Amino acid sequence: MPFLNAAILSVCDESGKWMLVRPLYYRSAAGELIVIPAGFLTDLASIPRAFHWLIPVNGKHRAPAILHDYLFVVQDRSRADVDALFLEAMTDAGVRWTQRTAMYAAVRLGGWAPWQHNARARAAASSEFLASHGLVTVHTSARASG
Repeated sequence: MPFLNAAILSVCDESGKWMLVRPLYYRSAAGELIVIPAGFLTDLASIPRAFHWLIPVNGKHRAPAILHDYLFVVQDRSRADVDALFLEAMTDAGVRWTQRTAMYAAVRLGGWAPWQHNARARAAASSEFLASHGLVTVHTSARASG
């Protein structure tokens, strides 16, 4: 299983936000280790309320959604690569084909606006932007084989 541990979260006071209690580790198919640090704030899957009956905010896609949120904040690779890792992680997590395909299509089609918003916020005030997501320092991914 490419997620090397389970995502442990606590509810934040802010509506819809969850805080990662301990680091979450993901090893990609390419052998890259991605570490999402404790304290990271996520809304899990950003699914419009009208579609919650079809795809819940929380489920087998929980850890992949945290990974995707983190990579959308740190932006240490292209958006296409971030979305591809989301799809890979959902496959690894056992998310059924119809659900992961719909979620992947949604981030590819609608993710450009949040991506651009995050890029502008980071450019304007990187430290404050990262802190607003529970990140004091950004942990870069480590490329490793095996």
